[in-house]
Amino acid sequence: MPDVTMKDVLLLVLGIFFILNGLNHLINTQVYKRYAAKRGLMHPAFMVRSSAVVLIFGGASLVLRQWMVWGLAGLAIFLILASVMVHRFWEEKDRDSRLSEGMHLAKNLLILTELAYIYSSL
Repeated sequence: MPDVTMKDVLLLVLGIFFILNGLNHLINTQVYKRYAAKRGLMHPAFMVRSSAVVLIFGGASLVLRQWMVWGLAGLAIFLILASVMVHRFWEEKDRDSRLSEGMHLAKNLLILTELAYIYSSL
């Protein structure tokens, strides 16, 4: 039996997280499309579906340990774009919406930091 390290487990869990998130984008496309349109994104249905592909591919690259540089790059680009184009907490007037969007932005930046750490250890 091969030795399984903590890094193996963490990459598996993170990969599954992204795959499930991408599948959620596909299953709930209409919900995400309305949200993307509300945020002013052009071609919201296309944006939601293409982000799903990036999330699934990026997650699979972590799980399978194949094309990880490309998967990490795609996930990083997605997180950066989602952070600045979608989770613009500074534009929110409602306190609850501002807090929610701020937490989503913080979560994305934290995950982006984790991806950078993974990249540095390749």
